[in-house]
Amino acid sequence: MRRKLMKTAALALTAALIAGACAKETEQNHTFTGDPSEEPEYQASLNPIMPSAYRDVQGLKLEKGTYISIIGKSEATAFWKAVRSGVMQAAEDLNQELGYSGNDKIKVTYNGPAKSEDIDEQVNILDEELSRYPDVIGIASIDEEACTVQFDLATENGIPIIALDSGNQYPGIQCTVKTDNQEAARTGAYKLADEIGGEGDVMVLVHDSKSETAKERAKSFQDEIAENYPDIRTAEVVYCDQLDDLKKQMAEEQNEGLEEGGRKAEKESITDADAVQYLIEQHPGLKGIFGTNDSTTMLGLEAIRQAEQAWEEGQKEEKDQREDTDQKEGGRTQEQTGEDAREPGGETKEAARSGDGAGENQEPAQDSQAGGNESGEDGENEGPVEIVLMGFDVSKDQIKALEEGEISGLVVQNPFGIGYASVVAAARTVLQSGNEAQVSTGYLWVTQDNMNDASIQKMLYQ
Repeated sequence: MRRKLMKTAALALTAALIAGACAKETEQNHTFTGDPSEEPEYQASLNPIMPSAYRDVQGLKLEKGTYISIIGKSEATAFWKAVRSGVMQAAEDLNQELGYSGNDKIKVTYNGPAKSEDIDEQVNILDEELSRYPDVIGIASIDEEACTVQFDLATENGIPIIALDSGNQYPGIQCTVKTDNQEAARTGAYKLADEIGGEGDVMVLVHDSKSETAKERAKSFQDEIAENYPDIRTAEVVYCDQLDDLKKQMAEEQNEGLEEGGRKAEKESITDADAVQYLIEQHPGLKGIFGTNDSTTMLGLEAIRQAEQAWEEGQKEEKDQREDTDQKEGGRTQEQTGEDAREPGGETKEAARSGDGAGENQEPAQDSQAGGNESGEDGENEGPVEIVLMGFDVSKDQIKALEEGEISGLVVQNPFGIGYASVVAAARTVLQSGNEAQVSTGYLWVTQDNMNDASIQKMLYQ
């Protein structure tokens, strides 16, 4: 009887464990609809997020009507549109998980400046959001020191702050959700170094001088080069929010020796690409350019194109000058031949050349021809210096340039994952369930060779 009871108890325990496991499996997959094994299309963007707790909204039992405000650096660029998509998807998943609808829904908003990297507009948006008293604010700080007053006000009113994309030095930040910029920039540095053969000059185009993202990427790139590539020199680090100083210098140089009445150059007429092209021409040994975001990578591409066009125009001008000189010299030679066609003794020059002095008479012509070849070797036969371009992020234009070989490689971030994980971090903050100091959302290294792989395609955003 005892053995029978024990057997019955064992069966009951086994059944309970199986039931519990099934219940747990059902609970883990409750975020998604349909077949439990079915994954949503965006799952590839969630898989790289670490820790894994930030990959889904399960267990975030927020009260009805909770208000989460997310503020980005822009509304317009491909990157920030993808961040917004991640934010909105997390909001949808949260409400589905909790069964909220109508006025009970968790309210999640995304706002960003109309013009990318506009600090003043971002501060204004933050002021407006604080006046609405959200339960939590997530912000991607354009300038890590610009919002201290607003953060103090938020703290006074019990509104916690999390950071996304770019960190912030404010002591009250609860969590930062972003790419590991140091690792990603080092990856870009050694990829560029390998591509240019481990020697030469490189230039770094940095999107600004104020955000933590820009500072981390610029420093990590330079550190990787300095520590591991002794034959490569970082010749220029260009901060795009400081280009006006260079434009002023360029205008002054153009105005030196300007004739009276001539039109003076103004710095306002000089574009960012003109300024970067100027720097390219100042470094004949430049072999590589690295951009720290999508706009700087495209700026580098535009400047390289302009430099190549300027070289081609210079070659054409030199060729035209040579042809003009040849025509003038040929005319003079023909005129000389007509005047001196005959020697005093009645013998023609052609007949004289058939004598013993023929070699001496032909030497000048040979020298002239050699000069022409030398000019060709220095000029039109010698191509422009090829510059390898690599950078961060991806857009429609960047993908096209990657396909055509104008860009050699890109660090592709996970903006959808940044948006999604930011909402999860914000929800955990409201619930006071604890947050990691930093959540990493992953990145990919994308080239012309792997860009069409299925795993890569899932992560590309345009």
